[in-house]
Amino acid sequence: MLIIFFQQLQCCFQLQLQFVQDERAKCLDGTLGSYYFQQGFEGGQNKFIIYFEGGETKTQQGSSLNRASAFEFDGVLSQDEINNYYFHNWNLIHINYCDGVGFQGYKFDQVNYQSNVLYFRGELIIRSIFDHFISNFQKAEIIILSGCSVGGVAALQWEQYFSSLIPENISILCVSDSGILYDMQSMNGSNLLQQSLKIMNYFANNETQVPQKNCAYDFPNQNWKCFYFQNLMHYIQQPVFIIQPFYDISFLYKYLEIKCIQDLTLNNCQKNEMNFIDHVFQTFRQVIIESLNNNSNTGSFAPSCIADCLFISQLSFSPNWTVPEGSNRTVYQTLVRWVENQKYNSYCQIDFGLMDQQPWPKNSACAGLSSSINLIKLINMILWIIIILL
Repeated sequence: MLIIFFQQLQCCFQLQLQFVQDERAKCLDGTLGSYYFQQGFEGGQNKFIIYFEGGETKTQQGSSLNRASAFEFDGVLSQDEINNYYFHNWNLIHINYCDGVGFQGYKFDQVNYQSNVLYFRGELIIRSIFDHFISNFQKAEIIILSGCSVGGVAALQWEQYFSSLIPENISILCVSDSGILYDMQSMNGSNLLQQSLKIMNYFANNETQVPQKNCAYDFPNQNWKCFYFQNLMHYIQQPVFIIQPFYDISFLYKYLEIKCIQDLTLNNCQKNEMNFIDHVFQTFRQVIIESLNNNSNTGSFAPSCIADCLFISQLSFSPNWTVPEGSNRTVYQTLVRWVENQKYNSYCQIDFGLMDQQPWPKNSACAGLSSSINLIKLINMILWIIIILL
């Protein structure tokens, strides 16, 4: 009975693992870069989502070795026709994160580091994937560049280069999810994010520039500054939709070292930590407001939630998770309406700049999410273990 269940589970993972064709385009460990692909059908056969995976270097994401041969994603990337009624039949290219430096960078020679042999070839991975699909892209109706966390940054970083490949009559939209990397110090005065970006730049960008060439030109020898949202947004020419939880768990925990947030609540935070978290909340609000003011094509959905990667979450469909609270404006509904507005160059007077006005926990749906998110993460972890064992 258990074997039958596993077989049924495996049959539903419809996105097939593919490998890049350029043999030089390697992950950190030297394996070939990879991606998952779904062929569009019916009304979505000429529509594309190119999604850059979020993640870290110190996981299986430095390699293609342990990738499942097929996989099914959630949220906007799902094949759930009922919930994901708008995007379920689009072509989907899910670019797996394995280069360790944010889907960019190039170094010809391998690097020996702590008894490991590392390759920095992220730029070649992306170029190889783009080259493989170029004829399809040039016949497209609409193409969305998206991603979460470092993948959200990559979607913006590659916008200029990608736009240069595509005829001007094709709509290119950017959806950055949890992609605000902001230049700021943590409570103890360190700047872990800046230090990480400088090290990355030293290893991976001596022989190339970041994909956003205009930004690279303005920050010579400091290409790492082009990863900061407040800098990068000035160079983006295509419309951008910003999905950004005000309490981005990755940014707060990993880069600002706010450890009290690890249980997905603020219940255990001290007063000085709460003051600092409120400072981050206000900073994120301001940078989104500036982005909305600078470009009328920009949209946003920014709830007062402790979360990240909403684009690929079932929570994006939830009627309980809306901005403002109690409205019917979910992440998914707002994104679909924004895409339609951009696709048809409609300038109707709809407010696409949605942001929670109140901090956590005054959005009660967000404040109650911790148990749900922890359950979802546990289920996903169990499914991932099952996939590997299969």
